[in-house]
Amino acid sequence: MKCIPNVSQRPNYTTLHLVPISSMTDLSRKTFLNSPQSFRTCIEENGTFIATDLPGSPFQLCVAEEDDLPIVSKLMIDAFGADAITLSTDLSTFERSLLNPGVEAFNAYSGLVAYKEVLSGLRRRLLHRINKDNLQEKTSLDNLLSPPPIINYNDTVAESIAATSSVILALGREQGQENAKNIEIVATVELRLQPTDAKIPFSEPWFDRIERHIARALKMNVEPKELHLQPYLSNLCVDESVRGRQIGKAMCRCVEKIVKDVWGYEKIYLHVDLENSAALNLYRSEGYKDVGSRWNPFWAGKASEIGYYYKKL
Repeated sequence: MKCIPNVSQRPNYTTLHLVPISSMTDLSRKTFLNSPQSFRTCIEENGTFIATDLPGSPFQLCVAEEDDLPIVSKLMIDAFGADAITLSTDLSTFERSLLNPGVEAFNAYSGLVAYKEVLSGLRRRLLHRINKDNLQEKTSLDNLLSPPPIINYNDTVAESIAATSSVILALGREQGQENAKNIEIVATVELRLQPTDAKIPFSEPWFDRIERHIARALKMNVEPKELHLQPYLSNLCVDESVRGRQIGKAMCRCVEKIVKDVWGYEKIYLHVDLENSAALNLYRSEGYKDVGSRWNPFWAGKASEIGYYYKKL
Protein backbone atom coordinates (compact mmCIF):
# COMPACT_ATOMS: atom_id res chain seq x y z
CA MET A 1 0.00 0.00 0.00
CA LYS A 2 1.45 3.34 -1.05
CA CYS A 3 1.94 5.86 1.73
CA ILE A 4 0.16 9.19 1.45
CA PRO A 5 2.65 12.06 1.62
CA ASN A 6 2.24 14.50 4.48
CA VAL A 7 1.39 17.82 2.83
CA SER A 8 0.08 19.61 5.90
CA GLN A 9 3.30 19.94 7.83
CA ARG A 10 5.42 23.02 7.13
CA PRO A 11 8.83 21.85 5.85
CA ASN A 12 12.26 23.38 6.12
CA TYR A 13 12.52 25.76 3.22
CA THR A 14 15.36 26.06 0.76
CA THR A 15 17.51 29.15 0.48
CA LEU A 16 17.34 29.04 -3.30
CA HIS A 17 15.84 31.82 -5.33
CA LEU A 18 15.33 32.73 -8.98
CA VAL A 19 16.43 29.45 -10.56
CA PRO A 20 16.93 30.29 -14.29
CA ILE A 21 15.13 28.00 -16.71
CA SER A 22 18.17 28.34 -18.98
CA SER A 23 20.29 26.60 -16.31
CA MET A 24 18.24 23.39 -16.48
CA THR A 25 19.77 20.46 -18.33
CA ASP A 26 16.65 18.63 -19.53
CA LEU A 27 15.81 20.07 -22.95
CA SER A 28 12.08 19.54 -22.36
CA ARG A 29 12.28 22.30 -19.74
CA LYS A 30 13.65 24.69 -22.33
CA THR A 31 11.39 24.19 -25.35
CA PHE A 32 10.07 27.73 -24.88
CA LEU A 33 13.60 29.16 -24.98
CA ASN A 34 14.42 27.00 -28.01
CA SER A 35 11.39 28.31 -29.89
CA PRO A 36 11.68 31.01 -32.59
CA GLN A 37 12.05 34.62 -31.46
CA SER A 38 8.60 35.41 -32.84
CA PHE A 39 7.13 32.91 -30.37
CA ARG A 40 9.22 34.09 -27.41
CA THR A 41 8.37 37.74 -28.20
CA CYS A 42 10.50 39.78 -25.75
CA ILE A 43 12.47 36.91 -24.18
CA GLU A 44 15.89 36.11 -25.59
CA GLU A 45 17.06 32.56 -26.32
CA ASN A 46 19.14 32.60 -23.12
CA GLY A 47 16.07 33.47 -21.07
CA THR A 48 16.82 37.15 -20.55
CA PHE A 49 14.64 40.19 -20.98
CA ILE A 50 16.53 43.42 -21.56
CA ALA A 51 14.78 46.66 -20.67
CA THR A 52 17.03 49.42 -21.99
CA ASP A 53 15.17 52.06 -20.02
CA LEU A 54 15.71 50.22 -16.71
CA PRO A 55 19.36 50.40 -15.61
CA GLY A 56 21.02 47.29 -14.26
CA SER A 57 21.48 43.69 -15.33
CA PRO A 58 18.99 41.92 -17.63
CA PHE A 59 15.93 40.23 -16.15
CA GLN A 60 15.94 36.42 -16.27
CA LEU A 61 13.08 33.97 -16.79
CA CYS A 62 13.21 31.83 -13.64
CA VAL A 63 11.39 29.48 -11.33
CA ALA A 64 10.62 31.34 -8.11
CA GLU A 65 11.66 29.76 -4.83
CA GLU A 66 11.07 30.46 -1.12
CA ASP A 67 13.22 33.58 -0.92
CA ASP A 68 11.32 35.13 -3.83
CA LEU A 69 7.79 34.70 -2.49
CA PRO A 70 7.66 37.96 -0.49
CA ILE A 71 8.56 39.92 -3.64
CA VAL A 72 6.09 37.88 -5.72
CA SER A 73 3.36 38.65 -3.16
CA LYS A 74 4.09 42.36 -3.30
CA LEU A 75 3.94 42.36 -7.11
CA MET A 76 0.56 40.61 -7.01
CA ILE A 77 -0.83 43.21 -4.61
CA ASP A 78 0.62 46.06 -6.69
CA ALA A 79 -0.60 44.62 -9.99
CA PHE A 80 -4.09 43.52 -8.99
CA GLY A 81 -4.65 45.97 -6.13
CA ALA A 82 -5.62 45.00 -2.60
CA ASP A 83 -9.26 45.78 -3.39
CA ALA A 84 -9.27 43.21 -6.20
CA ILE A 85 -8.24 40.51 -3.75
CA THR A 86 -10.43 41.59 -0.84
CA LEU A 87 -12.30 38.56 0.40
CA SER A 88 -14.95 40.67 2.08
CA THR A 89 -16.20 41.73 -1.37
CA ASP A 90 -15.37 38.57 -3.31
CA LEU A 91 -17.20 36.23 -0.94
CA SER A 92 -20.93 35.98 -0.53
CA THR A 93 -22.51 36.08 2.93
CA PHE A 94 -22.74 32.29 2.88
CA GLU A 95 -19.07 31.87 2.02
CA ARG A 96 -17.96 34.34 4.68
CA SER A 97 -19.96 32.42 7.27
CA LEU A 98 -17.88 29.32 6.49
CA LEU A 99 -14.78 31.16 7.61
CA ASN A 100 -15.92 32.03 11.14
CA PRO A 101 -14.38 32.74 13.59
CA GLY A 102 -11.70 34.10 11.31
CA VAL A 103 -14.07 36.22 9.24
CA GLU A 104 -13.02 39.44 10.98
CA ALA A 105 -9.46 38.97 9.72
CA PHE A 106 -10.70 38.47 6.17
CA ASN A 107 -12.97 41.51 6.40
CA ALA A 108 -9.89 43.55 7.28
CA TYR A 109 -8.11 42.17 4.25
CA SER A 110 -6.23 45.15 2.81
CA GLY A 111 -2.72 46.53 2.83
CA LEU A 112 -0.44 44.57 5.16
CA VAL A 113 -3.13 41.97 5.88
CA ALA A 114 -3.55 41.37 2.14
CA TYR A 115 0.20 40.94 1.73
CA LYS A 116 0.45 38.46 4.60
CA GLU A 117 -2.49 36.45 3.31
CA VAL A 118 -1.16 36.28 -0.26
CA LEU A 119 2.28 35.27 1.01
CA SER A 120 0.80 32.60 3.27
CA GLY A 121 -1.26 31.22 0.40
CA LEU A 122 1.76 31.09 -1.92
CA ARG A 123 3.83 29.24 0.65
CA ARG A 124 1.10 26.70 1.18
CA ARG A 125 0.52 26.17 -2.54
CA LEU A 126 4.27 25.68 -3.08
CA LEU A 127 4.72 23.50 0.01
CA HIS A 128 5.93 20.49 -2.00
CA ARG A 129 8.16 22.54 -4.31
CA ILE A 130 10.10 24.30 -1.56
CA ASN A 131 10.59 21.35 0.75
CA LYS A 132 14.33 21.15 1.43
CA ASP A 133 14.19 17.38 1.96
CA ASN A 134 12.50 16.95 -1.42
CA LEU A 135 15.09 19.14 -3.10
CA GLN A 136 17.99 17.16 -1.67
CA GLU A 137 16.55 14.01 -3.20
CA LYS A 138 16.42 15.54 -6.67
CA THR A 139 19.12 14.72 -9.14
CA SER A 140 18.98 18.26 -10.54
CA LEU A 141 17.05 21.50 -10.41
CA ASP A 142 15.17 20.31 -13.50
CA ASN A 143 12.63 18.76 -11.16
CA LEU A 144 11.50 22.17 -9.97
CA LEU A 145 9.32 22.08 -13.09
CA SER A 146 8.21 18.46 -12.76
CA PRO A 147 4.46 17.74 -12.76
CA PRO A 148 2.79 17.26 -9.36
CA PRO A 149 3.38 13.64 -8.19
CA ILE A 150 -0.25 12.52 -8.26
CA ILE A 151 0.07 9.26 -10.22
CA ASN A 152 -1.28 6.17 -8.40
CA TYR A 153 -3.32 8.23 -5.92
CA ASN A 154 -7.10 8.49 -5.75
CA ASP A 155 -8.78 11.77 -6.71
CA THR A 156 -9.03 13.09 -3.16
CA VAL A 157 -5.36 12.55 -2.37
CA ALA A 158 -4.29 13.75 -5.82
CA GLU A 159 -6.19 16.99 -5.31
CA SER A 160 -4.51 17.49 -1.95
CA ILE A 161 -1.04 16.94 -3.41
CA ALA A 162 -1.74 19.20 -6.39
CA ALA A 163 -2.87 21.96 -4.03
CA THR A 164 0.68 22.15 -2.63
CA SER A 165 2.61 21.70 -5.89
CA SER A 166 2.22 24.98 -7.76
CA VAL A 167 5.00 26.39 -9.93
CA ILE A 168 5.69 30.12 -9.97
CA LEU A 169 7.55 31.53 -12.95
CA ALA A 170 9.12 34.94 -12.47
CA LEU A 171 10.92 37.45 -14.62
CA GLY A 172 13.46 38.85 -12.20
CA ARG A 173 17.04 39.76 -11.41
CA GLU A 174 19.47 40.15 -8.54
CA GLN A 175 20.79 43.56 -7.64
CA GLY A 176 23.33 44.88 -5.15
CA GLN A 177 26.54 43.56 -3.66
CA GLU A 178 27.27 39.90 -2.88
CA ASN A 179 26.53 40.36 0.82
CA ALA A 180 23.43 42.50 0.33
CA LYS A 181 21.62 41.32 -2.79
CA ASN A 182 18.09 42.40 -3.52
CA ILE A 183 15.61 40.63 -5.78
CA GLU A 184 13.60 42.61 -8.33
CA ILE A 185 10.69 40.86 -10.05
CA VAL A 186 8.62 42.50 -12.79
CA ALA A 187 6.35 39.62 -13.89
CA THR A 188 4.99 36.36 -12.49
CA VAL A 189 2.59 33.60 -13.41
CA GLU A 190 1.42 30.54 -11.47
CA LEU A 191 0.79 27.03 -12.81
CA ARG A 192 -1.00 24.29 -10.90
CA LEU A 193 -3.44 21.42 -11.34
CA GLN A 194 -7.11 22.07 -10.58
CA PRO A 195 -10.48 20.33 -10.91
CA THR A 196 -12.29 21.66 -13.97
CA ASP A 197 -15.47 22.65 -12.13
CA ALA A 198 -14.95 26.37 -12.88
CA LYS A 199 -14.38 27.23 -9.25
CA ILE A 200 -12.18 30.27 -8.73
CA PRO A 201 -9.42 29.16 -6.33
CA PHE A 202 -8.73 31.14 -3.18
CA SER A 203 -5.31 31.74 -1.62
CA GLU A 204 -5.71 28.93 0.89
CA PRO A 205 -6.39 25.49 -0.67
CA TRP A 206 -8.25 24.28 2.43
CA PHE A 207 -11.10 26.69 1.74
CA ASP A 208 -11.54 25.37 -1.79
CA ARG A 209 -11.85 21.83 -0.43
CA ILE A 210 -14.51 22.89 2.07
CA GLU A 211 -16.56 24.76 -0.50
CA ARG A 212 -16.41 21.91 -3.03
CA HIS A 213 -17.42 19.43 -0.33
CA ILE A 214 -20.46 21.53 0.63
CA ALA A 215 -21.49 22.02 -3.00
CA ARG A 216 -21.35 18.28 -3.65
CA ALA A 217 -23.17 17.46 -0.41
CA LEU A 218 -25.97 19.80 -1.45
CA LYS A 219 -25.99 18.16 -4.90
CA MET A 220 -25.22 21.42 -6.68
CA ASN A 221 -24.43 21.21 -10.39
CA VAL A 222 -20.67 21.63 -9.99
CA GLU A 223 -19.32 18.53 -11.70
CA PRO A 224 -15.93 19.01 -13.42
CA LYS A 225 -15.66 19.05 -17.21
CA GLU A 226 -12.72 16.64 -17.16
CA LEU A 227 -12.43 13.37 -15.27
CA HIS A 228 -9.00 14.25 -13.84
CA LEU A 229 -7.22 17.38 -12.65
CA GLN A 230 -6.03 19.71 -15.41
CA PRO A 231 -3.40 22.46 -15.67
CA TYR A 232 -4.58 25.86 -14.54
CA LEU A 233 -2.92 29.23 -15.23
CA SER A 234 -3.40 32.00 -12.68
CA ASN A 235 -1.90 35.14 -11.18
CA LEU A 236 -0.38 36.39 -14.41
CA CYS A 237 0.78 39.88 -13.53
CA VAL A 238 3.22 42.35 -15.03
CA ASP A 239 4.63 45.39 -13.26
CA GLU A 240 3.33 48.68 -14.62
CA SER A 241 6.88 49.83 -15.45
CA VAL A 242 7.31 47.15 -18.14
CA ARG A 243 3.81 46.73 -19.55
CA GLY A 244 3.19 46.96 -23.27
CA ARG A 245 6.23 44.83 -24.17
CA GLN A 246 4.47 41.47 -24.68
CA ILE A 247 5.77 40.08 -21.39
CA GLY A 248 2.34 38.71 -20.47
CA LYS A 249 2.13 36.89 -23.79
CA ALA A 250 5.62 35.42 -23.30
CA MET A 251 4.86 34.22 -19.76
CA CYS A 252 1.61 32.64 -20.95
CA ARG A 253 3.36 30.82 -23.81
CA CYS A 254 6.12 29.59 -21.52
CA VAL A 255 3.55 28.08 -19.16
CA GLU A 256 1.84 26.37 -22.08
CA LYS A 257 5.13 24.83 -23.20
CA ILE A 258 5.71 23.45 -19.70
CA VAL A 259 2.19 22.03 -19.59
CA LYS A 260 2.58 20.21 -22.89
CA ASP A 261 6.27 19.28 -23.03
CA VAL A 262 7.03 18.67 -19.33
CA TRP A 263 3.72 17.84 -17.66
CA GLY A 264 2.28 15.99 -20.66
CA TYR A 265 -1.18 17.58 -20.77
CA GLU A 266 -3.12 18.73 -23.83
CA LYS A 267 -5.33 21.43 -22.28
CA ILE A 268 -4.95 24.36 -19.93
CA TYR A 269 -7.64 26.34 -18.10
CA LEU A 270 -7.86 29.81 -16.57
CA HIS A 271 -10.26 32.42 -15.22
CA VAL A 272 -10.48 35.94 -16.61
CA ASP A 273 -12.50 38.97 -15.59
CA LEU A 274 -14.64 39.68 -18.63
CA GLU A 275 -14.44 43.41 -17.86
CA ASN A 276 -10.62 43.33 -18.02
CA SER A 277 -10.33 43.96 -21.75
CA ALA A 278 -6.51 43.75 -21.82
CA ALA A 279 -6.44 40.30 -20.21
CA LEU A 280 -9.44 39.05 -22.16
CA ASN A 281 -7.97 40.18 -25.48
CA LEU A 282 -4.63 38.55 -24.63
CA TYR A 283 -6.17 35.16 -23.90
CA ARG A 284 -8.52 35.26 -26.86
CA SER A 285 -5.66 36.20 -29.20
CA GLU A 286 -3.70 33.24 -27.85
CA GLY A 287 -6.50 30.82 -28.70
CA TYR A 288 -8.40 30.49 -25.41
CA LYS A 289 -12.11 29.77 -25.68
CA ASP A 290 -14.98 30.04 -23.23
CA VAL A 291 -15.67 26.69 -21.57
CA GLY A 292 -19.33 27.63 -21.39
CA SER A 293 -19.79 26.88 -17.70
CA ARG A 294 -19.41 28.83 -14.47
CA TRP A 295 -19.07 28.04 -10.77
CA ASN A 296 -22.66 28.82 -9.83
CA PRO A 297 -23.87 27.37 -6.52
CA PHE A 298 -26.55 29.63 -5.01
CA TRP A 299 -23.93 31.38 -2.87
CA ALA A 300 -21.44 32.04 -5.69
CA GLY A 301 -22.42 35.69 -6.13
CA LYS A 302 -20.16 37.60 -8.53
CA ALA A 303 -17.91 34.55 -8.98
CA SER A 304 -20.46 33.16 -11.44
CA GLU A 305 -19.78 36.16 -13.72
CA ILE A 306 -16.04 35.48 -14.12
CA GLY A 307 -15.10 33.91 -17.44
CA TYR A 308 -13.79 30.33 -17.45
CA TYR A 309 -11.61 29.66 -20.51
CA TYR A 310 -9.50 26.81 -21.87
CA LYS A 311 -7.07 26.11 -24.69
CA LYS A 312 -6.12 22.93 -26.53
CA LEU A 313 -2.34 22.75 -26.83
